[in-house]
Amino acid sequence: MPREISLRSAGRILLFVVVVYCAIAAAGAALLMTRIEQEAIATREHQIPQILSQTRNAVKVERLSSLVRAIFLTKDRRLERQLQLQIQALAQGFGFEGAVSLVDGSREVANLAKVIVNAHQGQRDLLANQSIEQPGEGAPDQSTKDLIAYESAMRIIDSMGKEVSGNSALVADDIAGGIQKRAVAVRYLVIVVLSVPALLVAVLLLLARRHLAAPIVAAIRNLDRVGNDETLELAKNRPMLRELALIGDAIVSYGSTASELRRTNVVLQALAETDPLTELANRRTFEKFLIAAIQRASPGAGPAVLLIDIDHFKAINDRFGHPTGDRCLKSLAFLLANIPDLANALPARFGGEEFVLVYDAPSADHALEYARFLCRKIEQLETESIDGAIVRFTGSIGVSFTTSQTTDVTGLLERADRALYSAKRSGRNRVEADPVAEEGDPAQGRSQRFT
Repeated sequence: MPREISLRSAGRILLFVVVVYCAIAAAGAALLMTRIEQEAIATREHQIPQILSQTRNAVKVERLSSLVRAIFLTKDRRLERQLQLQIQALAQGFGFEGAVSLVDGSREVANLAKVIVNAHQGQRDLLANQSIEQPGEGAPDQSTKDLIAYESAMRIIDSMGKEVSGNSALVADDIAGGIQKRAVAVRYLVIVVLSVPALLVAVLLLLARRHLAAPIVAAIRNLDRVGNDETLELAKNRPMLRELALIGDAIVSYGSTASELRRTNVVLQALAETDPLTELANRRTFEKFLIAAIQRASPGAGPAVLLIDIDHFKAINDRFGHPTGDRCLKSLAFLLANIPDLANALPARFGGEEFVLVYDAPSADHALEYARFLCRKIEQLETESIDGAIVRFTGSIGVSFTTSQTTDVTGLLERADRALYSAKRSGRNRVEADPVAEEGDPAQGRSQRFT
């Protein structure tokens, strides 16, 4: 690896060579290189630290977003406390190098995180009191106070992220402008050098191309690639000029950090496979899970699909309003999410007022009996409306079951849907299994009504 030299040293060497051939050319070259040196030093001392500072702030904002999302989704008191302490520590970190708006925003997010924790604790206390005073009744509805605080915190974090991105773009644009000015200066220098004897011209062109033009052009291209989210070009030969090497390293570091943040966002987006209202798995996640469940099927056991529909849900919305309807959905979702003693179970929101539960059942009879049990539990649910009234509802359930690994996912869902339609057509608040049995499946077609 060649030894790096400062731009001042390179200017002196060039000045010595030029003086030998032409005193006038030497004087002009010295002035030009001194100016480039000053601009490079200014860039290193002021603009590069700004890029690094904005990069750290961007990482802090992304971390703050992840912590707020985690504290909203968790239900564990100890984990909530740990996440709250991390948020407070991260918010205090903005005070060292963040703008006033970032400091104020991070403090507000920390306060909102505290509101979320208090809301969760209030929900747990309410659940504990109701379990003592009214045992056997359905779980109470989740408060919206934590959701409001969470949405407010995410809006603040989004605003902070936009501010950090804007500041980074301005600093990067300033660096690009400075580099472009230096490129113009180098171009003029090359023109002057062309007037000296041929040998000196050849030597200077070779040096300028390898150690000046190439790093500068590579830095400009990498800045464009950062903006276009493209892969950065790594220099084959490290520049001998220390300032240009530092600028290239800073741009590569900034581009790598920006690319990593984008990849992290893509991963987080891919992981967002839950229904935002009920916090259950969404339909896409459920279908992937069902494919894996079918592949695990054996002659003695297989996946059971319980398709659940709230009876007369439209009437609930019309009478009590959509917010109350949402509370009913969340109440049923809470019931499904806390069902014990099921092998490889996954509850999901299938769409609208339809939910689905899949698990590895030992037999069709087990699936049918469990659906009956679930139907009774739904009938016992109580949800408080916006105006304080108690809302009760029932559900109809369609059941399908298979022990064949060749079963089609669509076909298994259609069987459950047919059974659900039959249950609703037969009076609702009942369970029915699809009468069509696949090869190797136990006979189905039983139904039960509960009032």
